[in-house]
Amino acid sequence: SKATVSVLYWAGVGGKINMSAQKKVLSPHEQLEVKKRKIWELATSPRKQMAMMMFMMWLSGNELNIFPIMITGQAVYSPISSIMGATKLFSKVVDGIDTSAELREERRNAVITYILHQLVFFCIGLVKCYYLGLVPTHAIDWIDHRPYLPIETSAGFAM
Repeated sequence: SKATVSVLYWAGVGGKINMSAQKKVLSPHEQLEVKKRKIWELATSPRKQMAMMMFMMWLSGNELNIFPIMITGQAVYSPISSIMGATKLFSKVVDGIDTSAELREERRNAVITYILHQLVFFCIGLVKCYYLGLVPTHAIDWIDHRPYLPIETSAGFAM
């Protein structure tokens, strides 16, 4: 089956785009390249959101209030849910039985890249939890779980 793609072209007069699109028939090789490009756009799309997420975390501050807790909760939950839905996301681009081995390999590499990006987001969320004091890192955080050691003390005089 031959795929068609709409191509907008410049009219030349005034630099306006002609909205009556031309149809271009893509060869199988061009179809493969378009699918590869789309797969890698999906795989690297989280990278574009990283600066905004870090800015929002910085903006929320390091005090325990409702806003920083909500931002941090979203920063921890969102990567986990994105990792769980990664194969479903990429299956929208690579569909059908007739996919080539090259496209399946590209999909596998793109899914791994996407998951690594999401793990970086998750680590940023954990660092924010640390700055908020929600990560137990000191012995005092585990005081309820330490065994009780009675200390013998005496106050008085021996005769």
